[in-house]
Amino acid sequence: MLVIASTFASLSINSAKQSRPRYAEGFGEASGRGSMTGLPRPGGARDDSYTSMYYLGFDIGASSIKAALVKDQEIIKSRVQDLPFNLEGLLLALVKIYADLISSLSHEELGGAGFALAGAMDKERQVMLNSPNIKYLNGQPIKELLEERFRGLPLKIEHDAHCFLLAEKAVGLAQNFSDVFYLTLGSGIGGAMMIGGKIFYGAHGAAGEAGHMIVDIAKGLEWEEFGANKFIKNNLGVGSLEAEQKWRQGDKKAEAILVELGKNLGVGIANIINIFDPEAIILSGGLSPVAGLLWPGIKEGVAKFVASPTAAKETQILFSSLGRLGGALGAAMLFEESRK
Repeated sequence: MLVIASTFASLSINSAKQSRPRYAEGFGEASGRGSMTGLPRPGGARDDSYTSMYYLGFDIGASSIKAALVKDQEIIKSRVQDLPFNLEGLLLALVKIYADLISSLSHEELGGAGFALAGAMDKERQVMLNSPNIKYLNGQPIKELLEERFRGLPLKIEHDAHCFLLAEKAVGLAQNFSDVFYLTLGSGIGGAMMIGGKIFYGAHGAAGEAGHMIVDIAKGLEWEEFGANKFIKNNLGVGSLEAEQKWRQGDKKAEAILVELGKNLGVGIANIINIFDPEAIILSGGLSPVAGLLWPGIKEGVAKFVASPTAAKETQILFSSLGRLGGALGAAMLFEESRK
């Protein structure tokens, strides 16, 4: 049988309870913004020990910015806000969130800031080549723009799904696997892969973009048109959160759309298993609360379309419990990863 687990299902694996982002004692996830000051410029001597430093992680997604102050793989505090409508608004928001999160730190305590971005970047992670869901980033020299706003602060930039997988590898469900495919289900579908315990970036730094698989040749439609929030909005006119609420209130159409979404996910997941043959596929994002409606369709797709009976039986499909801050946590961990 297909091995499926989630934090709320009886089939959950033991590590699921340990895979939420850890919060330092006395702190927890927060949203909104506190009082803002001018941008502090870190400087002075830096301690070479990663574990003695604080790091910032920003996850810039299609609908929101998630940010976290991290030390020793623990989230100290965080902020979440809606994504601004233009590039200048985004840069201003990042500076304000930065100033808020580091307000209690001395200059020498901050080691750097990592940025998780949705879209295809050049291999050097300097230019956004194509961000389908944040179009005002297209063609922008994103690293240069960030360096102008955060002068003197070490910066690292990476694809958002890679950051999620990095966090999952460090503190989540990927700790006990060598070969993993990771999917982030949001406005679209982001993807990343780990081979032999190492994240695989590909020849051009764009590996893992499973959401852009063409699943309707005649219309040129991508998998994320059928397996993410876009599918829900196109059929119900609302997002995943509202769709979940409608389903819980007994809306049969919402239930039917979510069940169909599960079937669409199953087809794409079967394609990934056929191509990549991972030990596990880990899914994260806003669809976790309705995983119970998605399981039947995922199981059906894997059983029907995976070529290897062994792979169909043994591949584990897991829902992450890192939560919405997983990408921000992974972005902060980019500095730890670079030291290995």
